[in-house]
Amino acid sequence: MTTLRELHHLRGNPDFSHWNTVKLFSIAEASLLTAGLEPCEYNHLHDYQLREKLISEKPINWQHSLMLIRSIIEAICTQEIKSPYIKIDRSDYNNQWDEVVEQARVSIEDVGSIIASETKIHRDELYKWLKKNGYLEPHLQNTIIVESQPVTYKQHESVQQNNVGLLPEPTYTTPLLEIVDAVIDRFWSGYKPDENMVFEKQLEIERWIKETYPDIANPYIAKAIDRICRHPTAKLGGNKKIK
Repeated sequence: MTTLRELHHLRGNPDFSHWNTVKLFSIAEASLLTAGLEPCEYNHLHDYQLREKLISEKPINWQHSLMLIRSIIEAICTQEIKSPYIKIDRSDYNNQWDEVVEQARVSIEDVGSIIASETKIHRDELYKWLKKNGYLEPHLQNTIIVESQPVTYKQHESVQQNNVGLLPEPTYTTPLLEIVDAVIDRFWSGYKPDENMVFEKQLEIERWIKETYPDIANPYIAKAIDRICRHPTAKLGGNKKIK
C-alpha cells in the first residue's frame, strides 16, 4: 500500500495548510488531497468532467485519485465510512435528477450513482478510513492529515503498535457506540489520570459530537456520551491542568 507520505512526496510535498480548518470534504476533495492534488483546481468540475480531466492530463498520482474516489464511495455504500450528506444521481426514462438520501437507504447498488463532487464525509471519518487501510505510517497515525506542519498527539502505549493488527475486531456495534469510540479516540486516548494533563471542556466535546454526528446526536445524547467517556478525575471544569 502506498502511504500518504509517499503520495505527497511524489507530488513535491504540496502545502495544504489552507485546508486545515475544513471539517467536511467532498469525496472528490478527500481523494485529491490524499493523492497530493489541489482540489481547488478541480472544484468546478462535475464527476465525469473530473474523471476526463485526470485521464487526459495524467497528473502524477491521477490513478490513485480515481481509485480513491471509487473506494470511498464503496466504503460509504457498505457503511464503512459515515456520511452526513449523500447526493445520488437518479434517472427514470427521459428524466434525470439529483436526490439527497440518508445513509441508511444507501446500498452497494448505489455505487455508480453517488455524486463524488457533492457527497460529504467528515475529516475524522476520512482519517479513520485512511488509517485502517494503511495510508498512514505508524508514527503518523495520530497526526492530523493535510497539514504542512503535522500536529502529533501522544499515543496510548499500553499495547505495542506492532501487535494492534493481531487484536480481534469488535463483532457488534451501534451508531451511538461508534460515537463513543470516536470521542475516546479524539479526546481521551492519551489521557493519564495520574499526570497533569490538559483535557477538553464538556461543552466543547458536546459541540463536537453534535457537529460531527448531526443526524444522531441531540443535546441529551451528546451530554450522556461526554459523561460516559469523561474520566472521574476530569469531571470538574476542563481545558486546564489537574491540580
